Amino acid sequence: MRNTDPLEFFADHRDTILHWAGISAAALAFFLILRFFAMRLGGWKAATRRLGREIALTGYAFGGPVRVWLRYRRSVRLLVARLGAGTTWRDAERALVAAKFAAAPGQPYAVVVGDDTVTVLLAAGDVPTPEGIWRPLAHDPRAWTATRAELPSVTPDAEGVRPIVVALGERDGECVFLDLAVGPPMVCVQGDPHSSPALFQAVAAQLDARLPGGQVVVADGVHHDISGLPVRDAYRSARARPPRLGLPTFLATPELPDPLPPELVEPAGDSPSLRVLLGGSGRGHVRTLLTDVHGRVAVPGTPLVLSCSALAEALARVLPGIPPVLPPAPAPVSRSGAGSIEWFAEEESGNEAAAVQPGTAQPATALPAATVEPADTPAAVSARSAVAEPPARSSGGSAASSTARPSARSTPAGSPGLAAEPEPVPTVGEPRPGVSARTSTTTPSSEQDPHASPAVSARRQPPSGARSAADPDPTPHADPPATEPDPAPEPAPTADTGSPPRVGPEPSSPGPR
Repeated sequence: MRNTDPLEFFADHRDTILHWAGISAAALAFFLILRFFAMRLGGWKAATRRLGREIALTGYAFGGPVRVWLRYRRSVRLLVARLGAGTTWRDAERALVAAKFAAAPGQPYAVVVGDDTVTVLLAAGDVPTPEGIWRPLAHDPRAWTATRAELPSVTPDAEGVRPIVVALGERDGECVFLDLAVGPPMVCVQGDPHSSPALFQAVAAQLDARLPGGQVVVADGVHHDISGLPVRDAYRSARARPPRLGLPTFLATPELPDPLPPELVEPAGDSPSLRVLLGGSGRGHVRTLLTDVHGRVAVPGTPLVLSCSALAEALARVLPGIPPVLPPAPAPVSRSGAGSIEWFAEEESGNEAAAVQPGTAQPATALPAATVEPADTPAAVSARSAVAEPPARSSGGSAASSTARPSARSTPAGSPGLAAEPEPVPTVGEPRPGVSARTSTTTPSSEQDPHASPAVSARRQPPSGARSAADPDPTPHADPPATEPDPAPEPAPTADTGSPPRVGPEPSSPGPR
């Protein structure tokens, strides 16, 4: 190189030298331009951070449609699996009913059902302390959570309306349900013109599938494939239908009737008979479901924000298989004016008659046992006059047990116990029976003619050969005399038995049967 001529070297490598000189000049110019903008952005560090942020935003913008499509397919699979299982709907209803009793006077309005847990959202000024299976959430004191396995298997709600839950979408892998049986009677779905009609139609389809037939009236304009009634006629038809099985009637309409009925803007009671699902802005006491362009729905005034974009496609697959709304359990009804005596009189009297005479054949329906009253009370006189014939004495000779036995007139013919045992005749000392409701024409037994009353005469004087086959060894003095002696004056009746003591021969008790 020491003996090389520079001019000759430049002439030999002129193209290469010019090429690298151009590249160096371009690099220097680019560096000066970058330095100029970097100084305007606050220096090299600030410019570097700004450049990195711009690159990330550009990549997120180009990859956003791909992520949205993947998230949509994941939501569809999740909703199809959860909404297609009947246990998801039943757990949501059981959680709402159980939380309503535990959080009173608070009112649950929504429930979030996950894989193993269920969370209930409450609307109340002062939420009570959760008890039992419920636990509060750390970030939301008006949300109670519990394990699905700990929910009660039966949650009767006989005095109120069962929850009418509809699915709104999914949030973080959990299904969100809204109870339309509580809160304002008008639910409005509004917001983005693309997502709000899809949500409105999905909620209306769930109501039509879950409620009994005729409880949902669809107006014209709800769906392009369903030709409903005009809005005014649909409102009149829904207003004329009463609640069925404790469930109110729903009107699904894209707009309110014109002119607006005053019933729709007046304050509704606790359980209105008509509820409105409106596809637009409403008036009066309303609950709004607000959608946005990203397929999300929010309930203003509550912490609910969830995705509803995949709800329509998921419901199209599982709508025929979702379970219906269960009506509230009826309250137990008893027979009016019936107490324990009326319900069990036949059974108690049958058991008492069987205990008095175990070997005697009893009728199929026995009269209830009479209560022993003192002899000088009006109740005792009416109780004795209620039976046409005097009751037969039992083997023990007790007046109280003899009144518990049914009358011989109600015993079927051919009973060996009554055919073998004669019945004594009442004495003249017995008080005269009064007129009762059952025997208004009964005469005193002391004035009856034995020839005019063949039934009583037959019992007083049975034939000597008519003995029971169950009495193998009758005593010689068992037969009553042919003629009875005149009764002697009897002392005053005693207070313990209610009837005067008998004077004269008394038939002995039959042998063992």
